[in-house]
Amino acid sequence: MIQLAERQNNHHFWQLDGELTRFSDLSSFPELPCPDQRDVDVCLTGVTRIDTAGLAYLIKLKVQLAEKGINIRYFQMDDNVKKLANLYGVETLLGIN
Repeated sequence: MIQLAERQNNHHFWQLDGELTRFSDLSSFPELPCPDQRDVDVCLTGVTRIDTAGLAYLIKLKVQLAEKGINIRYFQMDDNVKKLANLYGVETLLGIN
């Protein structure tokens, strides 16, 4: 199960936990811990596995939240996320340097 949890009291830091693979239920997004926050850092250290379906999920999550006026920045991601993003040319979209 994919979970998005608040990890700091100031509502600026969330952590995404779970597997992001084609075998996961990626059809919906987890409930937002603090939907009124506009700029949020999302830590990916809790993502245990990821594949291209998971990468697409991260992009879709970022786009859907942007449509609600929430700007997210992914950080502390596994090398696999970086490699996939570079392979598919979406590192800028995900904010990967």
